[in-house]
Amino acid sequence: MISVIIPVYNLEKYIKSCVNMFLNQTYQDFELIFTDDASNDGSLEILKSFNDPRIKIFTVKKMYAGGARNFGLSRAKGDWIVFFDGDDICENTFFEKMAKKAQDTNSDIVICASNEFIEKKQKFSNHRTAHLLKNIDENVTGDLHDIKDNSLLELVEPWNKIYKKDFLILNDIKFQEIKNSNDIVFTYKALLCAKKISIIKEILVSRRIRKFSISCFADKNWEDYFKAYKTADETVFNYKYFDEIKEAYINRKINTFAYFYKKVGILNKIPYLLKFNSEIKNSNKILNQNKYSILNYLF
Repeated sequence: MISVIIPVYNLEKYIKSCVNMFLNQTYQDFELIFTDDASNDGSLEILKSFNDPRIKIFTVKKMYAGGARNFGLSRAKGDWIVFFDGDDICENTFFEKMAKKAQDTNSDIVICASNEFIEKKQKFSNHRTAHLLKNIDENVTGDLHDIKDNSLLELVEPWNKIYKKDFLILNDIKFQEIKNSNDIVFTYKALLCAKKISIIKEILVSRRIRKFSISCFADKNWEDYFKAYKTADETVFNYKYFDEIKEAYINRKINTFAYFYKKVGILNKIPYLLKFNSEIKNSNKILNQNKYSILNYLF
């Protein structure tokens, strides 16, 4: 059985479609765990309108998405865990294909290809090439070292994966309880601890890109990105094959900081820049080369 954990905060525009999307899956042995984090719109009422024993609704307070996911995991009864965002989209064969791959390979994690749905343009986009898993052999199952493709380090989102619950519990893999980037530590620890990772190259999930998602509020919560990677470093730098992945990991980290630097408001530009420059200096030292320069990101 699959436990699907969905944090909810003011998703009344999407939550009904989300529930129906899961109820229409070709694989029906699942439970839906909705953790409502003090929504002040009609999200909770919409969820309660469904009469299905597989739907479990919990109300939490100020736990943010990371804490809500951890809470949902503590209540999950399934052998396999899916973390999903209530505004994202999946194919109706998502559960069936992911569960079959997980069971056939006895993997700790199964990752599927994904793309983006641009809400404003009402169209799908494949521009995030790493998420298409093009260069990975889906017949290879093993740990990150066996797969030998560091593009997996680009996939820090949890929603294009299914996890063995026992694996998560055994390794104490949890989300950070911060407003932004709560999934970075979780995903890197999962990828590095997993003894078996399997791949499905079919696009089964689409991330919705919309105007008022949490990631749009970088100016208010910009320090969270640095907190997340500081904690992730503790896991990644101790990985026994760190030399194999360090360049890919650091490149992902620097690109993340550069992306959100552009979104930070004028009042926070200087403190952000100081932290960013410190990360660049440390990264160059680890790589033993002057690969990055703050000047490349100023304009």
